[in-house]
Amino acid sequence: MSRKTSSSLFAALALGASVGLLLPALIVGGLFIGLRESQVAEQALQRDVDAKLDVLASSLPELLWNLDAVAAREVVSAIVKSPEVVRVSVSDASQGLPFIENHLPERRRGQTLIGERDIMRGTSRIGHIQIEIDDHLSKTALTRQRWLYAATVGGQLLASLALVLWLLNSRLFRPLRELGGFANDLAQGRFNARLEHKRADEIGQLGGHLEHMRDALQQQFNAQRALIERLRGMAETVPGVVYQLHLAVSGEFSFAYVSEAVREYFPVGAAELNRSAAPWFERIHPDDRAMVRESLLASARSLSPWQQEFRTPQPDGAERWIYGNAIPQREADGGVLWHGFLTDISRERRDALELERYRHHLEELVEARTAELAEATQAAQAASLAKSAFLANMSHEIRTPMNAIIGLTYLAQSDAVEPAQQQRLQKVANAAEHLLSVINNVLDFSKIEAGKVQLEQRAFRLDEVLDNIANMTTQAAAAKRLRVETDIAPELAGRVLMGDPQRIAEVLLNFAGNAVKFTETGFVRLAVRLDGEPTHTATGTRLPLRFEVQDSGIGIEPEAQARLFRDFEQADSSTTRRYGGTGLGLAICRRLAALMGGRVGVQSQPGRGSTFWFALAVEAGADAQPAPALAQRPHSVRERLAELARSRPLRILLAEDNAVNQEVAVALIGSAGLTVDVAGDGQQAVDMVQAGDYALVLMDVQMPVMDGLDATRTIRRLPQGAALPILAMTANAFDDERQRCLDAGMDDHVAKPVVAEQLFATLYDWLSGARKRV
Repeated sequence: MSRKTSSSLFAALALGASVGLLLPALIVGGLFIGLRESQVAEQALQRDVDAKLDVLASSLPELLWNLDAVAAREVVSAIVKSPEVVRVSVSDASQGLPFIENHLPERRRGQTLIGERDIMRGTSRIGHIQIEIDDHLSKTALTRQRWLYAATVGGQLLASLALVLWLLNSRLFRPLRELGGFANDLAQGRFNARLEHKRADEIGQLGGHLEHMRDALQQQFNAQRALIERLRGMAETVPGVVYQLHLAVSGEFSFAYVSEAVREYFPVGAAELNRSAAPWFERIHPDDRAMVRESLLASARSLSPWQQEFRTPQPDGAERWIYGNAIPQREADGGVLWHGFLTDISRERRDALELERYRHHLEELVEARTAELAEATQAAQAASLAKSAFLANMSHEIRTPMNAIIGLTYLAQSDAVEPAQQQRLQKVANAAEHLLSVINNVLDFSKIEAGKVQLEQRAFRLDEVLDNIANMTTQAAAAKRLRVETDIAPELAGRVLMGDPQRIAEVLLNFAGNAVKFTETGFVRLAVRLDGEPTHTATGTRLPLRFEVQDSGIGIEPEAQARLFRDFEQADSSTTRRYGGTGLGLAICRRLAALMGGRVGVQSQPGRGSTFWFALAVEAGADAQPAPALAQRPHSVRERLAELARSRPLRILLAEDNAVNQEVAVALIGSAGLTVDVAGDGQQAVDMVQAGDYALVLMDVQMPVMDGLDATRTIRRLPQGAALPILAMTANAFDDERQRCLDAGMDDHVAKPVVAEQLFATLYDWLSGARKRV
């Protein structure tokens, strides 16, 4: 079949090329010769007549004047020697009679052309000449020229066409026929077929693909054959009869498949039942036969599962109880096919009375088991609550001393002068930050796995997100003398978007932290641009964004890049020893990106740095106008906060019961030029707000006498507390704790241990009015 199709294609191509090349060439050439050359021949014939008339008109005047008929005939005879001349007539004007006339009618074979001219002697007309010429010879020459053109052009085209067809056949059609035969072998299951010729062109590549397909098909075929054998073995060895019963549209039953175990239940073979199910119905007990048929028809009408118990007589006269169970499905032709099994329930029927006696006992066992399951369920719920409580308690108990370690280290670094002391304190800070990162990663991963991560949908600007990340990484980058750069596409600068900026910042901050960690010299660049054209939906416009964090660090091996975003994995085990980490950071980034409908990835070369990217589509906000240009401001957030404090006195109330945390917070906030008052419990914080004039309250949650939540609710009921910014400071990093704080009336959340730059940035936003209580 493959060869026949290829031959017809070759013949069609040959015929099409022949007709397409020869006919246009011959038609165009024929028209060219027929029109142009015919005109040329007519013009040549006319010139011939004029030339002969010129000869006679110049030779005959003296001969005709002297009546020299002999010489005149010789001149005319010379003209008549031309084979195309049919008649020459010379007449005398004085007598009005022909002087000489030579007529050859046998030369007249076609159309004739007649030329006439007066014979003049001086100014006197003395005679008249008439010549008639036949165009047969010129037409014969034209016809011969046409045939010569057709033969020449046709021969050249046929030779070129033959060469082209030979090349097509040898280079294309013959290999295609071989590929067709090879594909036909594969279609018929001959997987040992081989391609004889190996080529390097596209046909050879197609052959290679077909060979790969052959190998894949052979593997699939072997796997399917092994599966079929396993299924057949299972069907033949499982207790009972496995079958497929078919009901045709005509109402006839037949078995599409039935296992050989049917002989043990009914004295009939599987081959006989494949032709018709009538022998099976005949071996059902006569009292149950109609019931079985009707139940099958009812199942076919409603496509509901078929379940039926019936009897079949045995050769020894006993009865055997059979249970049939099957699932029906409608076929394309309207028939129904059941997939099911038949099992022997004779023993079950005999044991029915025995089972009835134990029914009440089983009910008691079921009740006891139900109670056990309920107890197990309560235990599982209690374990889940205990796990959440443990994680929350672990978060609080670890973060509280970590707050003191990180805060006091930051303050000691600010006061330290000696380089050696600075280096030691920096090592303490690095160790504390590393421990905090491990704790955060474990808690974040636990929250994501438990499905407790909630996404927000609020307005934000990319400028602010990237600027905050740059600020939070500036200190670590400055310690290694790295440049931190931001690059925002002009069409995105200042544009209002809708999404969860906190989760976006978490992903980018993780990328940026890794970039600083694995980069010794050079730069870290944060960039965002459009990753395609915006799409318009019923709810608005979605912008495809691509965030990139590029560094000039150590780079990543290609084989290790695929493992980066897996849980608990890093590029290299030596990475953990040298740089630390749990292998959870990038896995959390991947999961957060998936929650937001985005993707993450990496492009890297060893020794040439890495680019981690995050692709996400966000909604464009209602206000798409660019943000006003910001005035020049100091780079450090603490410097900006200090400048704000110098412009107007600002008093901060800190509600904190831990003495060390009080010392850390007062020193941190005081280093920015702010005045801080301390309340040791929630009730004292309420009293101080009622008596004093504070610009902002930092509220711990867990405090004696009155906790931070109740204190916030009480402050909100005070006249001076309705618009007062209250920020939660808690070591519990879970979202439900944050939500509890917001539900109680707090405006923002600062997690312990406090990161100095983050605390300064939050305070600056609320004290400067950049963020206001809604």
